This record gives sequence, C-alpha cells and structure tokens, in this order.
Amino acid sequence: MNLEKSFNVALATRDMKKKDLAAQMSVTPSYITQVTKNGALSVSKLEELSKALGYKVWQFIKLGEE
Repeated sequence: MNLEKSFNVALATRDMKKKDLAAQMSVTPSYITQVTKNGALSVSKLEELSKALGYKVWQFIKLGEE
C-alpha cells in the first residue's frame, strides 16, 4: 500500500490541500504531512481520513496501487 500516493491522488481528485483535510479532520497540517511521509496511521484514523475524502477505505487504498 502506497499511502502517500493514495493521499496525493485523493487530494488532487477532490481539489483539496492538506491543510483543508487537516481542518476537516480536526488535526494539524503537520500530522497529515507526517502520516503521508511515514504511513503511520491507525485503522480508525484511516477510516476517518477516507470518509473525509469521500472514499471507502478500500477505495482510498486502491488509489495508491493504480
């Protein structure tokens, strides 16, 4: 799973910036950057992130594999 690619594709598709996503998730932009770089993400945060971007978890993960 390429989480960074999933993030980049999802953000581009939704025309969002990391700071927009961070605000929607009530986290800091640096948290979003940290997660995209090292892939450290709990299942609950992955679910929350996917939902914030308008994807199901499997759809979000698949974005990084295409």
